[in-house]
Amino acid sequence: MLGDVANTAGNQMLIEALQRGSKIRIAGTGLHSLPETPGSISITVNSGETIERVLLYWQVFDEDTGYDLDIDVERVGSGAPTMVTGEVIGEYVEGFGGSPSISFYNAYSATIRADITALNLVQPGSNTLLISGLDDIALPNPDFGDDGKNGAGIMLIYSDSSSNALQLKDGHDAAWWERNYPGTDKFSETLGSTVPVRFEFAPSGSERFANLSMFVASVEGDGQTGNDRPSVVVIRVGDNPANEIRDANALMSNQGDEWDDYIRNVPIPAGVDFIEIEILSETDPYVDPLTVLNPDGSKTIDPASFVWVAAGLSTPQEQQNACECRPKQLTFTYVGGSCAASDNDQGDDFKCTGDLNNADNINVATFQHKFRLDQPQRDILVLTPSVAKGGNLVVVANGTGGRAGRLPAQTKLLLTADGLQQTLDLHTSCSVPLNTGDQFGPLVLQSFVSRDNCSND
Repeated sequence: MLGDVANTAGNQMLIEALQRGSKIRIAGTGLHSLPETPGSISITVNSGETIERVLLYWQVFDEDTGYDLDIDVERVGSGAPTMVTGEVIGEYVEGFGGSPSISFYNAYSATIRADITALNLVQPGSNTLLISGLDDIALPNPDFGDDGKNGAGIMLIYSDSSSNALQLKDGHDAAWWERNYPGTDKFSETLGSTVPVRFEFAPSGSERFANLSMFVASVEGDGQTGNDRPSVVVIRVGDNPANEIRDANALMSNQGDEWDDYIRNVPIPAGVDFIEIEILSETDPYVDPLTVLNPDGSKTIDPASFVWVAAGLSTPQEQQNACECRPKQLTFTYVGGSCAASDNDQGDDFKCTGDLNNADNINVATFQHKFRLDQPQRDILVLTPSVAKGGNLVVVANGTGGRAGRLPAQTKLLLTADGLQQTLDLHTSCSVPLNTGDQFGPLVLQSFVSRDNCSND
């Protein structure tokens, strides 16, 4: 199961960083390409952000419990890899206690974590890290199609000008549907399902939006299996079932075989004091795989097996949530997503074109017109022209004369990454709804600052 960071002397700096920090940013990579090709992780530290801690997680299967605790990390440009030694923070155990047990692939399974802050591998600005090593891993039966090297992820704990509160749960929680049938020879008390993770916080008098960041390993992608491996991330927001979020098939080896970064903006209604997350090895809506078999008795669907590695939550304090006076500053979080991910009430006043294919890092500029993408929009300035997934994008008014101190009625943003582009044209005069938590393509509005004088808008 996942749990709080152990209160030990070795974890003291991490615990203090969670108390000081306000945000979490994650980026990971699958490692089945080893040893031929290193995994690659790109992560950015933006201006105005202070690094509190940098954590490296990796998850492995092995034929015994002598896990490979050494992994090689090379910062691109440094010229040589650095060997990083981690510690096991969770293993698969049958039942809640006792010694490590065999899990998937007739192998043992572990989550390993290392604090790499002092190595200076992640610095202000853009960072690309190459992950290699893990040479001392072997599975009992290599014919299973897995080499035990499931992936690695960087978790950046940082502070900025916000007053968000941080919480972190990590460890090891594995699940696969076929181990969840009591009375069968494969039944397992703990391997059939996950233990829900609960984050508790003080309630607020207004709605706010928390950022959830999770690492999940060992979900086979369709390139490995030839078919999808379904799963459901369930987020229960307080006691009201109407607030529940069910995110089906979000885990698909999105960062390479077999690793997923999961990032989600979670609306927290006024008065709610907890969210609870559970990952299910099943379809949505639920279909019992034992009832849909081929004529030869084989399964037609096989929901995903996976290992849940870590979950972090950044929860803001109360903030303005509805635009009543034209703003002079907007702050968005880049969460990835296509135009279809948009969720706002602007109707035809919002326009979105293109897709960035869920890029980890994007560049941001303004544009004047859909036929003049190369010309910047007047009276607007992007303070964060390069943003990593999970990072904040700040847009401010930059006009003069009568246009000073307020954004134009339409704010036009050009997002680019890896030769792709996406345009967002949103209404910012408040004559149509503009609320914190609104999603515009891959951007979620976190907060805004109203113009100084609202009497003449």
